[in-house]
Amino acid sequence: MSLLELSKKDSYWRAIALKICRNKFMADDIVQEMYLKLCNNDKDKNDFYVIIVMRNIFLDTIKKDKMFLDVDNYDFKDTDITFEIDDNEKELIEGLKWYEKELIEMSYDKSFHEIQRELNINYQFVRRILNKTKTKWQDQKNKRD
Repeated sequence: MSLLELSKKDSYWRAIALKICRNKFMADDIVQEMYLKLCNNDKDKNDFYVIIVMRNIFLDTIKKDKMFLDVDNYDFKDTDITFEIDDNEKELIEGLKWYEKELIEMSYDKSFHEIQRELNINYQFVRRILNKTKTKWQDQKNKRD
């Protein structure tokens, strides 16, 4: 794709750049910089390649200027959800050892690494015990059903 063919899709490139950075002025700058980069480039220019170039220009701009993204424009899932054990699961847990019960209850709200740090034990130990315990737990569930 020649530079002339590339410029025929100018409004498309600006729309893509706007989706990348969520700022109209920065999107215009990204597109202009993309034209400058690709005019000296002899590689085959397909749409995907152009989009990757624009994304990299955006990332380079953020790194260079130490900019911060405006998080108001992004949707984040609620991470404050805590899980609780229901009554059926409590009955199944009763047959487990005390440390297995504790690890299962902690695993509802914490990652393996967080459990490891809190209890000051090996990460692999936490993972092995939880996997073994959950297997036992599933076996008990299957027998029960």
